[in-house]
Amino acid sequence: MAAPRLPDSFLTDPEVLFSLSPPSLSFLLTTHSNADRALITNICNGASDVQYCVDLFTIDPGSVTVDAHGLALISIQTTFIKIQDTLDTKISDFVRNITDSVGKQRIGVCQSDYTDAATKYTNVFQSTEKKAYLDAIDELRIGSNDVVDCQNIYRTKDPIAESPVSTENIEIAIKLTGVILTVVEYLIRN
Repeated sequence: MAAPRLPDSFLTDPEVLFSLSPPSLSFLLTTHSNADRALITNICNGASDVQYCVDLFTIDPGSVTVDAHGLALISIQTTFIKIQDTLDTKISDFVRNITDSVGKQRIGVCQSDYTDAATKYTNVFQSTEKKAYLDAIDELRIGSNDVVDCQNIYRTKDPIAESPVSTENIEIAIKLTGVILTVVEYLIRN
């Protein structure tokens, strides 16, 4: 089953312009222009990894041209791209190249988990775009758990091993998701 993609309407919506070419990964929300470094710092001070959060927005030049809502969308889009890239490159390579039955089963679980996570993070984006922040948090929890499952499938049964996408699992499920949650919680409070 092919992994879901963000709907084409995201790419043509006059309110949101995506640039999916790394490293920019920027959007420019034309109706917002009041974010600045102080807002980014203020929001990121609530993150578990403050520097990672600040760095995430600092590398995206669009971050200083949006408000907190735009920062939430940027963090979700960045996470979605990381999920999709991991699925399309690393996991797909492992699916083709792993030959043992346990390894095939486990990477198949990861492929399914990442496909599900892509769907959930698309839902997170859509809910956040509509300012349905509590729905976004629910979808975020489920999507993050999908990625964690890809980590755990290697640790719960013999032979115990490390997930071949362990670095990506940790970045997505903990670091990137933590940034999204930090920004969405900021939006709920303000």
